[in-house]
Amino acid sequence: MRITNNLLQREAIAGFQHNLREMHRAYKQASSGLRFERPSEDPVATGATMRTDGRLRALEQYRRNIGLARSRLSAEEDVLDQVTDLLTRAKTLAVANAGDTANAQTREAARLEVEQLMATAVQLGNTTFQGSYLFGGQHADTPPFAADGTFDVDRPPLGERPVETSSGQLIATTHDGQSIFVDSQVFAALQELSAALAANDGAAIRSSITTLDAAFSATQNLLGEVGARVNALEVAETNVEAWSLHLQTFRSDLTEIELDEDISRLVNRQTAYEAALLANSRILQTSLTDYLR
Repeated sequence: MRITNNLLQREAIAGFQHNLREMHRAYKQASSGLRFERPSEDPVATGATMRTDGRLRALEQYRRNIGLARSRLSAEEDVLDQVTDLLTRAKTLAVANAGDTANAQTREAARLEVEQLMATAVQLGNTTFQGSYLFGGQHADTPPFAADGTFDVDRPPLGERPVETSSGQLIATTHDGQSIFVDSQVFAALQELSAALAANDGAAIRSSITTLDAAFSATQNLLGEVGARVNALEVAETNVEAWSLHLQTFRSDLTEIELDEDISRLVNRQTAYEAALLANSRILQTSLTDYLR
């Protein structure tokens, strides 16, 4: 193969441009901190980055779901604590008026207080949270209970609203109104005591204490379930945070450069470029005198 000056010049220029492109790429990476700016520069890494971004968005939604569930459970716990207090007060009134020393007057005064406790219980059953009724179940757009503790049979306060905390993993948030106020006998116990006091019936008042105790125990069981759900949310949140950190690290490895390595690469490219300039300047130093020699 014949080597001519034109061929040497073309190859030299091609080499210079290649070195300049590599220098420019290393400079852009060092200044931006990114391995690539356009998907076409690394399609494989781009695809992996897009999939990772999708997973990170899903994790962020799980994190929001967990936060919402924790807030709802905190609100339910506050309500159950108040229900516990009013049942305790109702039992105190029942015990005080169950004996023979009580009379119609003291029992009537106690009945009025129990009626107020019942009204408070209904208000708790109709607690609102972020624009909906906390214990409305699948019908959270309307108050679950009427003033007497009854509910619309066509729109019962039934159904727990779970949230997704990971792929396919659902955790229930609050209990529904049926569980907290009806099945637990909270309303029934208060109404039974009120009726017994109104009738001035000591035996009936003593019987109502058993119902109050059952309602109290049911409320404590519900509080225990709330605590278990909070613990489950904490575990789910820990898993979400761990996965999020893992994916962020993976994404960083895909898209970001090691600054020290890139600066070293930039210096090497610059050195190679300068060496090529020097070498080619010596090889291509030809003149008419050189050809006549």
